[in-house]
Formats: sequence, C-alpha cells, structure tokens
Amino acid sequence: MKKECTIYQSMVEPFLDGRLSGSERQNFVNHVKHCKVCHEELEIYHVIYSVMEELDDESGEETTNYMASLERKLGTSGSKEGSGIRIGAAFGLLLLGAVALVSGLMIMLF
Repeated sequence: MKKECTIYQSMVEPFLDGRLSGSERQNFVNHVKHCKVCHEELEIYHVIYSVMEELDDESGEETTNYMASLERKLGTSGSKEGSGIRIGAAFGLLLLGAVALVSGLMIMLF
C-alpha cells in the first residue's frame, strides 16, 4: 500500500457522507479509480453504509445493486473504468452485507 493511500482511506467515510469539498472529492475519485486497494476499501464501506441505511429505512425497500449505486457516486456508471468488479471482492462484500444485515436484525430483536 502506498503512503498516500492512508490519506485517501481516511476520506472514505467523508466521501460517502458527502462531506468532501469539490477538489477533495475529485482527487479522491481519481485515486480510487486507479488504486485497487483503496477501491476495495471504498466498496466495503459503501456496502456497510447501504445495508445500515436499509435497516433504518422504514419503507422496506431494498437496494440490491450496491456496486451500481457506488459507480453512480464515483461518476463511473456505464464506463468501462468503474465496472470491473472483481469476483473475490464482490463475494466478500456480499458476505459482509449479509453479516451486517443479520447483526442488525439480531439487535432489533433483542
């Protein structure tokens, strides 16, 4: 992992919350598009955030295409550059999402 990755990984949550300035956001997106490690970190946080939002959403609607919503946030929707989701990362994210969902349900029941 590159030294600069630590900086960009600390920007993942502010990016997902919409708290980055225009230039910070652009620098973050450019880095994540080209850095596999930081992109995977962003994918994991995005799935966690999405699942948590679904748990809080009382309408009962589910967002099943987390990667498409992440691509929209990154502005890569429909481009070759942002659509290369790796099978291992996708499976890991799916597993992580399932764990988060089950944990949330257990908390609600107890």
